[in-house]
Amino acid sequence: MSSRNRAVGSAFFALLLAGCNTAPPALPPDTTSLNRVRNATLADFPLEDQAMSCDDIAKQRGDIAAAMQADSSAIDANRTRNQIAGYFGALFILPAIAMVPNNTERDDVAKLYGRRDTLIKLSALKNCAVASNDAK
Repeated sequence: MSSRNRAVGSAFFALLLAGCNTAPPALPPDTTSLNRVRNATLADFPLEDQAMSCDDIAKQRGDIAAAMQADSSAIDANRTRNQIAGYFGALFILPAIAMVPNNTERDDVAKLYGRRDTLIKLSALKNCAVASNDAK
């Protein structure tokens, strides 16, 4: 093995280790589990969320459910195409170019889940009626 190959291999291995060595983000305080340390309070929410009425919360949850459904539909629409391209991509590199990654939609869904969870907690704290229009 040449010294250049060893240097490239060592650099790759060092970058791989550095990438795996990052600390996870801090978790928010547990205010919902059965053995929680404390209960949620309005102070746990931003001021604009604190001012929301139950109707505002329900509307926003409905909007989030619709946006999540739209993003999921876009992801599902490309699933078969991406699977076929992936299968052929294992044999040939060119079909992998045909894949549509849906990164924007996936990032949007992750953000929407977080917002939906916040609204669920706020709704429970304000004793709002239970909404059934959330995306599963």
